[in-house]
Amino acid sequence: MRKSGFCKTAIILNIFCLLMCCSPKKEEVKAKLFSLEKILSIDTENNNIADMGLTDIGHFDIDSEGNIFIANLRAEEHFIFILNKNGALVSKFGGKGQGPGEFFYPMELVVSKQDEIFITDKGKVAVFSNSGEFIKEFRIGNGYQKIIPLDKDRTLVIAVKLNEDLSQSFQVILCSSELEELKILDSSKIESFKKSAKVNIIPTLVYWEASDNHIYTGNTDDYEIRVFDFDGRLLRNIKKEYEAVLLSDKKRKEYLESLQKYPSKIKERFFIPDVFPPFKDIVSWDDEWLFIQTYDEPLEGSFRYDIFDTSGKLIGKTVLEGYQVKLKGGRIFSLKEKESGYKELVVYRISWDPPK
Repeated sequence: MRKSGFCKTAIILNIFCLLMCCSPKKEEVKAKLFSLEKILSIDTENNNIADMGLTDIGHFDIDSEGNIFIANLRAEEHFIFILNKNGALVSKFGGKGQGPGEFFYPMELVVSKQDEIFITDKGKVAVFSNSGEFIKEFRIGNGYQKIIPLDKDRTLVIAVKLNEDLSQSFQVILCSSELEELKILDSSKIESFKKSAKVNIIPTLVYWEASDNHIYTGNTDDYEIRVFDFDGRLLRNIKKEYEAVLLSDKKRKEYLESLQKYPSKIKERFFIPDVFPPFKDIVSWDDEWLFIQTYDEPLEGSFRYDIFDTSGKLIGKTVLEGYQVKLKGGRIFSLKEKESGYKELVVYRISWDPPK
């Protein structure tokens, strides 16, 4: 493996706000400077990281102290790693198995407001302290895939359920802390091979995000983000007109290659669309800003984000690298896959500078 050093860099990104003057004419003005300073790299190609046993970065989250929790999906011994805010190993735990605190394949890792670690595995959820001590686990069913604790009374559940017509519904469900279903907040549907002539290889999906006080959901049928409180009340809809991003020849070829592993009867049931869905992910920043990841990829491995304020007003756009991004405690955590195939989690310090 190549051993890489750590280099502190500073990246300055301009964000342009869209403001309405007193006249009906819209004008675009430079209003803020969005600054990112690279402060940490957790690179699985680095020998020091590999020596920890961290060979892959799947799901990750951050607690209130800045500790980083990582699910290693290629684990040979431990699935879960805890690193402090400086990237030093604190603990690793969660072996393979079916016993308490053991895992088959972690499907989600979430840090609660109380800094407890909820890990969704096949048919169960295991809960640990932020030091890695096992607290409890409980069984889940009903097609539940991911469990996200909101507060002591409410839980968000992501479920996949089979419909009577053999299609599948992906649902975002508000539940009690005991997982009693209270309300379906959003859903999307994937047609069955048996009932539909052709199935889109890029299915309509539902995305979600939970901040300290709000739940955000969106169905990729259209560019519309719904904002709920923890009681399931719809507070607002955020809508945006968008220009569809065309599939490049390279992406089309990648989709075609991905179908080659299937038998001919399966391959011929898919179709590849001309355009991508309107958005790709929802990321909140401390209930102040909402970043919507689009399919616009100015540079390979980087994506363009629309940025909205708390009222749902579009205030600007920016480009961030990595396919998975989290914003917590004044930092951006960006997960990317390198050309070598290794994963790298990069941490930036973020700040808003007043316009000059």
